[in-house]
Amino acid sequence: MTNPRGTRFTVARFRPGYAIDQVDDLIDRIERTLAGQAVPGALLTADDVRRVLFRVVRLRSGYDQREVDEALSDYEERLAELDP
Repeated sequence: MTNPRGTRFTVARFRPGYAIDQVDDLIDRIERTLAGQAVPGALLTADDVRRVLFRVVRLRSGYDQREVDEALSDYEERLAELDP
């Protein structure tokens, strides 16, 4: 996912959604890990992704929760392939 920050997923405007900044930060870290560009201490594992919790926003724009969860499931599988 190489979309610019804030445009990776459908924005949920009139229903609860995940905080955009938190999701974008995590996706950036995941993509750096998968590309082999993460700095020491910033590498993520499939377990890290599995355990993440995002702030849910209700009265401002947030990412569609289902879309984010599906993408994280895909990322989790890709990261699991990297684990020794």
